[in-house]
Amino acid sequence: QEEADQQLETLLAQPVGRARWLVGRLVLAACAATVVSLAAGLAAWAGASATGSPISLPRLLEAGLNALPAGLLFLGAAALAYGLAPRASSALSYGLVTLAFLWQLVGSVLTLPHWLLVATPFAHVGLLPAQPFRAGAAAVMIGGGAVAALVAAGAVRPRDQTGA
Repeated sequence: QEEADQQLETLLAQPVGRARWLVGRLVLAACAATVVSLAAGLAAWAGASATGSPISLPRLLEAGLNALPAGLLFLGAAALAYGLAPRASSALSYGLVTLAFLWQLVGSVLTLPHWLLVATPFAHVGLLPAQPFRAGAAAVMIGGGAVAALVAAGAVRPRDQTGA
C-alpha cells in the first residue's frame, strides 16, 4: 500500500534494491517469529512450573518452536504474494492463513477423511510435548517458505528504479 501511495518512493529509489530490502525484512520477521516462539515456550513453562507440573524448560521451548516452521511457510507465502500481486498481498496472505486454519479446525470437527485433513500445514505440526517433533514436515515447510521468499525476491527486482 505504501508503494502504491508513493510513500516508499524515496526509500526504494535509493541504491538499495527491492530484493535486498525484501530479504532484509523477511530475515527480521523470521527472527521476530523465533523470539515470539521461544517466549511462548518460556511462558508455558512458567505457567506449568507455577502449578507444580514436572515438565522441563527445554521441552516447552521445543514446543514453542514447534509452530515456527508453519509460520515461516506462511511468511514465505506472504512474501510471494507481495512479489506477484502487491496490492492484493495482504488479502491473499491473511486469507491463506485463515483458510488453512479453518480447513484444519472444521475438517477435524466434521471428521473429514485423512487425505483432506493433511492438505493444511497445521496437520503436520506435532502436538508437543505429547507428540514428537516432526522434523521432516518442519524441513519441508521451512524449505517451502524459503523457496517462496526467493521467488518473491526475484519478482520484486524488476520494480527497482535503477540496477541496484
